[in-house]
Amino acid sequence: MLVSSLSFSIMQVFVKLSSEEVGTFEQTFFRNLVSLIIAAVMVRRENLQVFQEIKRGGWALWGRSFFGFLGIVLFFYAAGHARQADVAMLNRASPVFVTLLAGIFLKEKITPVKIASTILCLVGAYIAMQPSFDSNPFPLLAALLAAVVSGMAYTMLSYCKNFTHPSAIIFHFSALSTVCAGLMMLSNLVIPSPKVFVMLLLIGVFAAGGQFFLTYAYQQAPASEVSIYQYSGVVFTAVFSYAFLGETLGKSSIIGGIVILGAIFWVFENTRKEKNT
Repeated sequence: MLVSSLSFSIMQVFVKLSSEEVGTFEQTFFRNLVSLIIAAVMVRRENLQVFQEIKRGGWALWGRSFFGFLGIVLFFYAAGHARQADVAMLNRASPVFVTLLAGIFLKEKITPVKIASTILCLVGAYIAMQPSFDSNPFPLLAALLAAVVSGMAYTMLSYCKNFTHPSAIIFHFSALSTVCAGLMMLSNLVIPSPKVFVMLLLIGVFAAGGQFFLTYAYQQAPASEVSIYQYSGVVFTAVFSYAFLGETLGKSSIIGGIVILGAIFWVFENTRKEKNT
């Protein structure tokens, strides 16, 4: 999950850099096209019967793909039209929704450690990102809605692990997202410059890496346990925004990052001890 967060944070930089030339749906199209190509290769290599896998996944697989696509569109729009710290802070609320939904619908045990560590991560994210929320309110609302629907998508992803192969899940999600984004971008299609075209490809490459590691993580562990590791993205985003986007990285960013990493380590150690007892 840490590798997934790192990959998505790098992707976010290219989303911001390319947003001045191309629209949200064009970014979303390239983001999923690369994943679709890779997933198709994996499905073929593993001799999976895609339609049977989709049938087994049922409503949960369709829900994962639909809400996942909606979350991407909302997040890309927010990332391209608001301060990165504000977007990252609001989007990092998704693990809260994952924890709540996993407890309600997946009957996962929500321990005091999970609750306390999630709160610590939220506090650390606020300290690190120093959101001012002085951006245009509509992109900020989009970022918050992205967190909500992403939480729903990740919960359904965790549910799908009992029925559907990971490669088939990624293939279905990428195919639906590529088709939908492709249709929606036609009315506002922009032929990108060579530089931006490379950025779009890099969005796809790093998104694919993040998607594959994320799916694997939710296949291997409970959703409420995995989701907290997404907060590591706050640390990665702060560093990359400072290095490539010219945003500030002060003492508060370092303190907040330490709080987040401490909370993640707490969950890791607690999980390790529970498995050893």
